[in-house]
Amino acid sequence: MHINHVFQITMKKYFFTLVVSLASLITMSAQEIRYQGEVDLGASITTDGYQTGRPVANFRTIHGARVGDYLFAGLGFGADWYFFDEGSSGDDSEVVVPVFLNLKGYYPVKDSLSPFISLDLGYGFGVTQSISGEGGFVFSPAVGLQYRKFQFQIGYERQSISGITLGSCNLRFGVVF
Repeated sequence: MHINHVFQITMKKYFFTLVVSLASLITMSAQEIRYQGEVDLGASITTDGYQTGRPVANFRTIHGARVGDYLFAGLGFGADWYFFDEGSSGDDSEVVVPVFLNLKGYYPVKDSLSPFISLDLGYGFGVTQSISGEGGFVFSPAVGLQYRKFQFQIGYERQSISGITLGSCNLRFGVVF
């Protein structure tokens, strides 16, 4: 009789978990899902890895789905221009094209103001002569603020390419459409 009682309690817990999970899925599916696109321009400074303190110019475009007011998931690509000292690799700049998944979580404070956290995960492709055909992992967490159709974010980016890991702190400004 004791084992049967434990079994009943366990089954009730599983049933309760199933009901809560289904209710959550139904609630999420009732959320409005809409297209969202972004274009960002930014500037970075290398902080670790190869030649610290060097400038980097950034461009990003991201396209995906906004789920309600709180979540976004999209695919993006861009370009990072790394400006190095001449003679370091024979060239004074390198260009990496990152292709990535972007996830954002928003916390709307007002209709027109939403702080957010962001994460990019992907792969960067070298396109300039000295790193052409090379590539590596891209990781970029950030925090930001969206005001109406404009956004500002500050973050960190880590790219591995051609056996070198580059870290940089960045500031980006963009338009959301």
